Amino acid sequence: MASSALYQDPHIKYPIYDLNLNFADYISQCKTIIKTHRQDLTNADAERIIEANSPFELIPKKDDTKKIRYGALLIHGLLDAPFAMRDIGAHLQEQGMLVRAVLLPGHGTVPGALLNVSFEEWLQTMRYGIANLSKDVDHLFLVGFSTGASLALMHALEHLPNRVIGLILLAPAIKIYSSLGFLTNWHRAISWAIPRAQWVHITAENDYTKYQSMCFNAAYQVYRLTQKIRKLETTKPLAYPVLACISQEDKTVSSEATLAYFQEHTDQNSELIVYTNHPEKYSDPRIIPRAATYPKWHIIGISHVCLPIAPNNSHYGLQGDYIDASHAEEVLPFGKKVAYGPYNTAEYLVLNVLYQWGWNKEKHTKLTFNPDFDFLKQAIDSFSKKAILSSTAHHTPA
Repeated sequence: MASSALYQDPHIKYPIYDLNLNFADYISQCKTIIKTHRQDLTNADAERIIEANSPFELIPKKDDTKKIRYGALLIHGLLDAPFAMRDIGAHLQEQGMLVRAVLLPGHGTVPGALLNVSFEEWLQTMRYGIANLSKDVDHLFLVGFSTGASLALMHALEHLPNRVIGLILLAPAIKIYSSLGFLTNWHRAISWAIPRAQWVHITAENDYTKYQSMCFNAAYQVYRLTQKIRKLETTKPLAYPVLACISQEDKTVSSEATLAYFQEHTDQNSELIVYTNHPEKYSDPRIIPRAATYPKWHIIGISHVCLPIAPNNSHYGLQGDYIDASHAEEVLPFGKKVAYGPYNTAEYLVLNVLYQWGWNKEKHTKLTFNPDFDFLKQAIDSFSKKAILSSTAHHTPA
């Protein structure tokens, strides 16, 4: 395989088991891991790459005489880096929260680091983050995207409320889109002889904040996580209010599974934002439909990956430096048009072959930022205030 160091397991030991480890030291040790194992730190962008892939802390402005009471732990998704949570984190910091983001094992270095990782390591990372943040705030929110949202949900199902008072779940992976998830571990039978069999696909790594290649084990660990959640949800009620956000046209995780799960979750402080091209009236007033099309930006649907990303994001936004960022305000030469939407990899390839052959008038590409990010911020503010008031009422002596 080309650039084979990218696709081999570097057997990294992550600093996630010492619950007393200072968060600044955790960040420092993770940065050392990233510097040691990444293959693209030979240019002028090295520091930017390291920062994008590292855990981070955002401290709000405050009166030095007062303790910060509320915090948020941010958990990124599969193949992602903590950078994916930066925009949400910056907003929560502005609202006065102490914000910390963790790095899930296997991420931020080379795709091969996911070859032998387990979802239990991801859960342990979240446990470390919760234990660490709980020392500095009275109450905290778990904010997860995709696999990170599922990890937050898993924690909520396993633990009674303590310092955690609410979940913010963006495109939670309650059920992966493929019904064949259980087959993702088949490769182990032959990969000892055919290393390529360990990989779903190998793609050029042209994004410094997200892996483009994916091994079967990564998908299998998400499947294992979703299966455990499904078992827990039948026996343990969820004791936390939830703000969830999904795209009905999501091609990565099942929006139907999230909708069904939400409707079974009866907390009246919970809300679900649904981006859809087929608006309907829901009998549940907690479900908020939002338009998924934005003609001025040539957006025909909301993708899985775009939900936590602001339009002004430096990498994925309207003027982002990523080669495939949705530069929706850009005027293309010769009257060419682009349609930004919720495509999966297979759709993307087929649609653009048709475009190259002249059978499609528009080039189709995956939307990389959330055009409704301002509304999402408002929803987060409203939800967090209700969760805080509810937790205060529950903890106030009669």
